[in-house]
Amino acid sequence: MKKWLWILIIILTVIAAASVLTVTVLIPHIKYNNAVAALSEGRYEEAIASFTELGDYRDSADKLMASRYGAALAKLNEGLYEQAMQEFSELAPYRDSPERYREARYRLGIALTDEGKYRDALELFISDIDYPGARDEIGRVYNLSVQNGKIGVAYDAAVSLRDFKGIARLNLQVIAAGRDHVVALCRDGRVVAAGRNDEGQCNVQDWTDIIAVAAGFKYTVGLRADGTVVATGFNNNGQCNVQDWTDIVAVYAGNTATDTIGVNADDTIVAAGTLEGKDYYKQIPGKTEGMIKVCPGSDVILVLMEDGNIHCINKSFSEMDGLDNLVGVIDVAIGTVHAAGVRFDGTVATAGRNTSGQHDVEDWTDIIAIAASNSNTAGLKSDGTVVVAGDDRHGENDANMWKDIAAVSVGPNFIAGLKTDGTVVIAGAVVGGTTQELIAENKKALEEIASWSNIGPAS
Repeated sequence: MKKWLWILIIILTVIAAASVLTVTVLIPHIKYNNAVAALSEGRYEEAIASFTELGDYRDSADKLMASRYGAALAKLNEGLYEQAMQEFSELAPYRDSPERYREARYRLGIALTDEGKYRDALELFISDIDYPGARDEIGRVYNLSVQNGKIGVAYDAAVSLRDFKGIARLNLQVIAAGRDHVVALCRDGRVVAAGRNDEGQCNVQDWTDIIAVAAGFKYTVGLRADGTVVATGFNNNGQCNVQDWTDIVAVYAGNTATDTIGVNADDTIVAAGTLEGKDYYKQIPGKTEGMIKVCPGSDVILVLMEDGNIHCINKSFSEMDGLDNLVGVIDVAIGTVHAAGVRFDGTVATAGRNTSGQHDVEDWTDIIAIAASNSNTAGLKSDGTVVVAGDDRHGENDANMWKDIAAVSVGPNFIAGLKTDGTVVIAGAVVGGTTQELIAENKKALEEIASWSNIGPAS
């Protein structure tokens, strides 16, 4: 072979070797060094692209993870919390990525709270409630939600903390015991009812956008989100004639009376039923005067005031004995010619008749809410349990065994309790009576109530 040909072959071989060396060693080396520099200088996206391209070159895989971690950490520090959460989630279990994910979620919750997105923030805090500071932030969500009228969010915040006092402070009207029926508000604004329906008191299946419910003597009242009011059932005194009411912010009824009372947005009081055409309701102070709650009874109307006093309006010539005991109270309830109030220290004061032992509350402590009817008084304790005084002929005292109760209401022969899981429990007989027909009606009512779920303030 000619000499020049050998020389050409050698030159081409050297060039090929050099090319291979350049491609396999020199260029990756340069790219690697540039990528390392980008990582050290915080140019994480550039580093990620380079280390991804380098594949398994040297420790590129480790450097890629470090670059992705640095990028996620940078997003966390820049307030891009959702992006940081996504990236730390994908990085787990690299270094402390799981803990950084929790931090990003927590900080996103704080940011959402500051933006007024309380529901979204609450869901994040609840999802990791044991994270340091999460419970305090849930408390902040509760307070801000109350201030801004987001009662459903405030309720869920209090439930997540098992803060039964916080729940009681909301003065919820989501479960109500009538004469022989029970009505409850669903979280989606619908209403359910069970019990006797002889006067149509349970015909609530078409109601929507309801934010509060009340039950009277064989009738039911609902307050809509737009400030209008609906009512169904017994209407002998016109207590259901509320169709013209507007701008209402609160409604009240009593299961021992046929009075429906509404509080208008301008702080005036409207009324239907035995009050209509009379001046009783005109004596009810408005919210600007410190009114918190109205309890219509058969003979008197009790009004709970912010200062802990009770404003009493007599509807008859008789007076309820012992009303002067109801001072310094945070909640009040009225039954049939008897009343009970929760003092600031969690004890209970009573007034009126005590024919069935409904005043046997001397030993009660830690009470945060009270309910009453014909022959019973029920107290809700700060730990979510219930105590009952009075008649036990229908098993009303079974409520003493309840736990996780958010609200109570009392009917003539039964106690109704709303549980924090959104279900309703009953102790006693919703439909009283000994005939086979009434016993069957009561059984049906209890079965219907047992099937209820998602009960609570409209969310």
